[in-house]
Amino acid sequence: MYRSVLLFTLVGLLLLTRSHCFDSGLSGQEKTTHFGLTECALLRITASYLKSIYGSTDLDNIADGTELCDDVETMFNRIQQETRRLGINSKLRFVIDQVCTSNVLVNLEEFTSPSSHFDNEAFIEGSLLIANRLADVQINLMRDSLSVFDARQSFGQAMHTLQDFYAHSNWVELGRRIPNPNISKGQIFDLYALEGFATCSNCTQQNCAENNILPEILNGQYLTSGYFDIYHTGSSKPKGKCSHGGPFDVTTETDAIGFGINKDNENSDHGSYHIIAAKIALVATMQELESLWSTVGNDNFGRFLGFHSSSLVIVIDTTGSMGPVIELVKELAIAIIEFTRGENAFFRPSNYIFSPFNDPEWGPLTITTDAQYLVDEIKNLTVFGGGDTPELYYHGVNEALQVCEPNSIVYTFTDAPAKDYYLQPKVLARAIELKSKVFSFYVSPISPSGKRRRRRNVGEILDGSVDDDLATATGGATIGLNPDRDSNATAAFAIRNLFPKQTLLGITGSGTINRTFAIDANISRMQIDLTSSRSVLPSTSNSLHLIGPDGVSITPVLTADGTYFQLYTIENPQAGLWQISSSQSFSRTIEITIPETSNASTLTICRTVLSQPIKRESNNSYGPLLTAPTVNQSDLVIVTSCQNLRSSIQSATVELVNKVGQIISVSHASNVTETGPIIFPVLIPNTDFRMLITIKLTDGSIVQRQSDALISPTSILISITNQPYTFKNNSMIPIAFTISNQAQETLTIHMCVLDTLQILGVNGTCRNYTVSNMSSIHDKLNIDINVWLEENHTRNVSNITSGSMTFAITSNNNDRKELKNYQKIPFYIQTREYNNSLLVISA
Repeated sequence: MYRSVLLFTLVGLLLLTRSHCFDSGLSGQEKTTHFGLTECALLRITASYLKSIYGSTDLDNIADGTELCDDVETMFNRIQQETRRLGINSKLRFVIDQVCTSNVLVNLEEFTSPSSHFDNEAFIEGSLLIANRLADVQINLMRDSLSVFDARQSFGQAMHTLQDFYAHSNWVELGRRIPNPNISKGQIFDLYALEGFATCSNCTQQNCAENNILPEILNGQYLTSGYFDIYHTGSSKPKGKCSHGGPFDVTTETDAIGFGINKDNENSDHGSYHIIAAKIALVATMQELESLWSTVGNDNFGRFLGFHSSSLVIVIDTTGSMGPVIELVKELAIAIIEFTRGENAFFRPSNYIFSPFNDPEWGPLTITTDAQYLVDEIKNLTVFGGGDTPELYYHGVNEALQVCEPNSIVYTFTDAPAKDYYLQPKVLARAIELKSKVFSFYVSPISPSGKRRRRRNVGEILDGSVDDDLATATGGATIGLNPDRDSNATAAFAIRNLFPKQTLLGITGSGTINRTFAIDANISRMQIDLTSSRSVLPSTSNSLHLIGPDGVSITPVLTADGTYFQLYTIENPQAGLWQISSSQSFSRTIEITIPETSNASTLTICRTVLSQPIKRESNNSYGPLLTAPTVNQSDLVIVTSCQNLRSSIQSATVELVNKVGQIISVSHASNVTETGPIIFPVLIPNTDFRMLITIKLTDGSIVQRQSDALISPTSILISITNQPYTFKNNSMIPIAFTISNQAQETLTIHMCVLDTLQILGVNGTCRNYTVSNMSSIHDKLNIDINVWLEENHTRNVSNITSGSMTFAITSNNNDRKELKNYQKIPFYIQTREYNNSLLVISA
């Protein structure tokens, strides 16, 4: 079903009732939630785009409509059928997912910000925030190093604020039935009530709830909005002002007391205006999409809508020590590129990205859609420099991740540790955000025993011996590379991982491995990858043994055999419980997967996400976890959604398993509907884990899937308040943050902050904090942009620039385990002053 696919990763999976804005996701009137409004607008504009650019004639009633969407599933399916007929590579599901998630998560990341929700009569601030974010969308879509992912994120955030204008102000009560024409330009087209104006009367009875706005405000056509606060330490609401209203709003206790004026749903204080406000918000959202289309042009807007593929990213160490293997690396990289060329290629990326790194420099970055151009670049690659052993690995990966498409595959080639390991948390955060996997090919003079020549900081190590390295944490792998043998086999491994796949089982360990796993129906191909980062594999006959559901031993077909890996395939595997066993003295990884390109129309595809509560919601509401989970955290849930289930769901369990496949804990679904989503309570363990989902269907069959990435719980966290941040000329802006230590010991926590515009310099700024057990410290980082403006010649220019900052924290506990966490925030540089004189005032 479309709905279950759409909600693979996020908030649309939520159990929502009331919210502090239009309801966030799927509850009650789904079509009038933030998710539903944004989804509807995207579908209608996508249909209009296909009609205009490709001449589609079957989508008129979708493209030409402006009403709320009653059946988005049917609308989506019709659009997908049309894109398949036209031969267009569409990622519309992912786009809807990302834009709508970014919209809804404003309730989590900016839940106390008046400007983000047009609370507290913050009309100027809210309008500027929309203008800043829409400018960010255009910048990201039109610059040379285009970032469609960041553009979609900013657009979703901007639409949350725009939609809240109609739910939180009295625009509808004033009789307005069309969108505010200037709200996205940093202007408010109307009179608005200044601070001394009383706007509401006291009202504590239902019979006056929707008549609590003062007649002089309505007759004078003055704009106002409700005040909102959740803290009893003292409300900021001036006397006589309206409240937002709702169960969390403490401003209802001060004059004007009682009911508020929000129209977030039909049960809100002004609920009878809810549908009208939603209809206006939908039209406003569609208008912003049409404006974006007109501004950025057909091609860039098509990419925004997801009519493209992921990127193919190649990152190569070009230091002198790579000399003995550089020809092999070039041969492998070119083989991967050649596989994607031609009209009949199974995988055709939207672009190719090549990111070389050296020491002390990295780059330049090559971004191209011309495969031959990149092949020629790589053929001419030479090695030079270096000197000391560690190199700038993370700089090379980071540069590529800033510009690649979501769901990209990143291949890295190196023979040395990382000198710039302080960048690892930032790189990991970006890769997880993009849902991109990193596969690292490591050339090492390590013996088969796997012993390193000297001890290094765990952040430096890239040879696969660290459990939560970048490759493992993103669901990729680190593979040893033998320059004397592995050319064709390694190319086969890389190509196999270009395609999306469902993981049935993943285990890493030494000694005897003996596990059972379930194969469900409609699977036409099963893949088994046996890999090692540092130890030479034995002959294939001793590698692994398989027994099918009927008890018969099965010999898989060996499709590629390298020094450090073996790839197997079984065609048309029998449904039921299988057993796999392997006995070796060294550490290796066994991964059993199903390619999603195999029998795609009937294959059961599941996605599982670790999710967190949304604070602005009054009931059980969850969105994707944006940071690392903390040990013993109990307010998270695991959310699984599946497409193409053969029958209804009878029961479901989730097992948290460690890297060797041992069960840490088992949880049963807290709610089970016929088709999902499935929600599991979870207590975060004190060890790395993956999520193994087992679903029993009413026809007796079993569906089993495991998450790819290894999740590493932590005992340290960082939170940043007062988002979003806007930096201006001649002003010092403090970013307030809190670092918490939830361990049972005092920790020295190292914090590094880096930003994409290098306001804080190339290497950012770092600090150390000593934090006692079970305690927190509060601090601030003062940002002065004047020097940056001078260096970039942007002072007093009518322009808005955007970027992001990543706050990364690390520490080592008494057991020498590295703890880490991060938080990424957007920021805006406003180099033009807006004030009251810019507002369009109507008499």
